[in-house]
Amino acid sequence: MFAELEAFVAAHRPCGDFDPEVGEPTTTGYALEVRCACGAAFARWISPELAAEGLLRSRLSVVDN
Repeated sequence: MFAELEAFVAAHRPCGDFDPEVGEPTTTGYALEVRCACGAAFARWISPELAAEGLLRSRLSVVDN
């Protein structure tokens, strides 16, 4: 999912700004939507497992730098 989001942002960066929306967390996860100025949207349901993986990746990237 993270690679897909990076690809979406890279493809739409020339369009202008992004409008991210993050839903309220629940026991099953939360909704993530990133809307581009051109109207395209990246929308995914983020499970607790995927969120934990993202947190781990962000922490590891700090260690790598």
